[in-house]
Amino acid sequence: MERVKTGIAGMDEVLNGGIPLHRHIALNGGPGAGKTSFSFEYIYRGAQMGENGVYITLEETPEDIIENMSATFTGFTDMADLISSKKMEIIKPDKFRLEDIAELLEERIANNDIKRAVIDSSTMVRLAFKDESEYRQTMFEFFSLLRNLDITAIMTVEAANQDLATSKFDIEHFVLDGIINLYNLGKAEQRVKAVEVYKMRGTDHKREKIPFKITPNGIKVFVGEKVF
Repeated sequence: MERVKTGIAGMDEVLNGGIPLHRHIALNGGPGAGKTSFSFEYIYRGAQMGENGVYITLEETPEDIIENMSATFTGFTDMADLISSKKMEIIKPDKFRLEDIAELLEERIANNDIKRAVIDSSTMVRLAFKDESEYRQTMFEFFSLLRNLDITAIMTVEAANQDLATSKFDIEHFVLDGIINLYNLGKAEQRVKAVEVYKMRGTDHKREKIPFKITPNGIKVFVGEKVF
């Protein structure tokens, strides 16, 4: 099976070599879990490896994303060059309709040969719908379209709280090929971030919660270590 390496230290070992090519993943987590950092590094590492990527932000402006990620990942000294050369693009569309996002992805594939995409986040898309059933049907159609595009994509999904075990699953979790959960766990006065591959169709993977840290040089997943 052909795989796309995330480039995130330790994560490809967790995924048994990387995300299966052309699969689409839900990156699920509560506030402060690291969804933006995780998905941004996925695009950044791809650009370093010669795979153009687009980060579609539906909440923050591209300028805010770049400023925040530059402050978080001070070791990404080539970030500005990768952005200016369009190896990685950060785009905020004028409209949040899924058909507009699909058109944007198709246009960037045609004009910039993108191979990786991030959509951040599904929550903003949901707010554009008054009717829940219409949202679910449109989301199903959107993910069906994604399967025909030559990209490997991540969509961030906001969890209501950090206890993902009690969070309800939604259309994104059922239709997408994989679910990666990010946790910001607390025990006494200690707080630890952890990652868990909850689902990944067609491939084996590590199944336990694994601690990770966000460092200036990128995320480090500590394979083999326990959360507490």
